[in-house]
Amino acid sequence: MVNPGLFSGNKSVNSVKVSFRIPYFTQWGQSLLVCGSVPVLGAWNVKRGVLLSVIHQGSELIWGGSTTVPRGFQCQYSYYVVDDKKNVLRWETGKKRELIIPEGVQSGQEIVFRDLWQAASDALPFRSAFKDVIFRESWDLSDTTAGVNHINFEPEREAVLVQFKISCPNVEKDSSIYVIGSNTKLGQWKAEKGLKLSYFGESVWKAECVMQRSDFPLRYRYGKYDRNGKFSIETGSNREVSTNSSTNDVKYIFLSDGMLRETPWRGAGVAIPMFSVRSESDLGVGEFLDLKLLVDWAVASGFHLVQLLPINDTSVHGMWWDSYPYRYGSFKIIVEIR
Repeated sequence: MVNPGLFSGNKSVNSVKVSFRIPYFTQWGQSLLVCGSVPVLGAWNVKRGVLLSVIHQGSELIWGGSTTVPRGFQCQYSYYVVDDKKNVLRWETGKKRELIIPEGVQSGQEIVFRDLWQAASDALPFRSAFKDVIFRESWDLSDTTAGVNHINFEPEREAVLVQFKISCPNVEKDSSIYVIGSNTKLGQWKAEKGLKLSYFGESVWKAECVMQRSDFPLRYRYGKYDRNGKFSIETGSNREVSTNSSTNDVKYIFLSDGMLRETPWRGAGVAIPMFSVRSESDLGVGEFLDLKLLVDWAVASGFHLVQLLPINDTSVHGMWWDSYPYRYGSFKIIVEIR
């Protein structure tokens, strides 16, 4: 978390400006809205949320809006796609976002939260099959924030504090996440001079850096150093952030950049009902002890996964029409083969 430290000069007051920015393509008649856990953001009543306006920025549609909140303010919030009557058409998946105002923010200053839409596909790596099995080494990483020196930020006229945040659920042990970019603070695209991020748990990596207003618009990308010292940069085009302001009011920009863009994990495997796992020594219906033989065969065949059809009842309502073994999500990944 940002620790702005002690401010000199003007005395802090009781309210600050909070702005939301999110790129998202909508259809005609649709709008974006931010709604949160407190009354100023609708208290989870979407019809009372803050409706965002849209601007064109290059090839993107950027939705944005602002509100005023008191010092020490914190809440949860999320984005929604609504029609012209604020009826919800679509909403984000995943956890609710956290909004925490840093201590010491001064009167008239603006804090920008620049987010990316949380799609359903972003939640897949956080399911137990990936979290507890395939990516378990990543989720066993130790929190590295204990030794992190937070920046004591005294907001000069041209200074802006930027917090980078990225989610990377698939990180090998002894690997590191970096952000590199177009200015000297981010190494001018040189990986060895980039900004190293710290691990905050739950696959989240963060880093803070004080930029000058002349550094914007800032272009950057994330990348990984593996245990062998090889650097791999994320796929896709450069990310970009600007202050979107002709004044010097913006002093903090919190970037929530979603997932590290890399080639999705792929693994071949075998899916089989338990009663079809047969061996010469079984009783003719498949036995759990024969799973070891199945895993040995899968290893010899170059597979990565073994899946079983559901063993127990798959019904929800307990009716004859409800039991369906091929229901989405009824397959269970039980082991990753290394």
